[in-house]
Amino acid sequence: MKIRGIRFSPIAQASGVTNFFGEGYWFHRFLRLMGISLAGSMFTSKTSTLLSRAGNMPLKSDSVTPKELFPHCIIVDHIRELALNAVSLSGPGLEFLLNTGRWQKRTDNFFISLMSLAKTPTDRLGEATEMFSMVSHRKNEFRGRFGIQYNLSCPNGGLDPLVMVGEAIPILEKADLMLTPDIPFLFKFGPDLHPIAARRITAHRRCDGLVVFNTLPFGTHPVWAERTPPVDWKKLFGTDNPKESPMAKRFPGFPGGLSGAPLLPFLLEWIDIIRERDVTDKHIQAGGGLLSIDDIKAVRRAGADSVSIGSASFLKPLRVGKLVRYVLDQSWG
Repeated sequence: MKIRGIRFSPIAQASGVTNFFGEGYWFHRFLRLMGISLAGSMFTSKTSTLLSRAGNMPLKSDSVTPKELFPHCIIVDHIRELALNAVSLSGPGLEFLLNTGRWQKRTDNFFISLMSLAKTPTDRLGEATEMFSMVSHRKNEFRGRFGIQYNLSCPNGGLDPLVMVGEAIPILEKADLMLTPDIPFLFKFGPDLHPIAARRITAHRRCDGLVVFNTLPFGTHPVWAERTPPVDWKKLFGTDNPKESPMAKRFPGFPGGLSGAPLLPFLLEWIDIIRERDVTDKHIQAGGGLLSIDDIKAVRRAGADSVSIGSASFLKPLRVGKLVRYVLDQSWG
C-alpha cells in the first residue's frame, strides 16, 4: 500500500503485537524456532503516551518488557477465540523511546502509535501537539520512512471513546501544522466510531485514512450496528455490567476491551456502511477478529485497503505466518 508516496506492507501488525520496537515477547522466540514469524508484515509500535505511564502491566527495569509471562491484565480464551484486556498503555513515554534510537535504526517503513490520556480535551490536544513536534524535529534521524497512527480509542484509559471521537478534527489541525507533509497520518478507532463521524474525519486533508478496529469496551454495543447482533456478554463472561466484568474484578475501574472473533461481524458491517457513504479516497486498514484467510478475504471483499493482525498473534500464533504470506501473495496496493 502507498500513503503519501511511501510504500508500506499491506498487512500490518496491530499496535503492540511485537512491543515498542519490534522485539516481540517471550513466545515469539519459540515461534521463530518453529519457523513461524511475522516477516513481511509492517511493524506498528505499541502505543505510547507523551509521559511515562504505569498502566496495569508491570514493566521490567528496561521500561519496555512486561514482567509477567502471562500478564494479569489480559484474559485469553482460546476456545471462544477472544481476549479481554486492560493494559491501559503501560510505557516509558515518547521521549524515552525516541532517545533509545531504536526506531531511528529501522530500515523498513513503519508506523509509530501515539495517544494522549490527559484528563481534559485541552490537555489532550496539547499533548498531541507536543508529540507531533517531537517526532517532526527528529525525523531526520530515521533511516526508514514512518507514519503516525494516532489512537483515539483506548477503552482502558478512563476516557469515554465517544467523547474522544469529537476531538479528531482539532487533532488533525495540529497534525497539519506540526507534522511535515511527508509523514503519513492515520487515526485508529474502536467500534464506537459512527460511520457519519468517519466520513467527516476522513474529509480532512491531513487524514490519510483510518485503522479500525481497536477493542470493544466491555458491555457495549455500537449504536450504528443494525445488522450485527449485540455481543452476548452474559454468555461469554457471566455479566453485561462493566463494573462486574472479570477484568474489573482484577483492576477496579477497568472493565476491559474485547478483541478477537466477536469483532469481525461489526468490522464487516462498518466497512460496508463506510464504502456505501462514498468514503473511497482514504485508506481503510481493517483489523479485529482476523483469524483466518477466509476472514481476510471477507474484509477485502467488503472494501478494506489493507489489514492488520492483532489477536491472531496469540490466539492463533501458528497461523500468522500463513496469513502474512497470503496477503503478500495477493499484491494488495
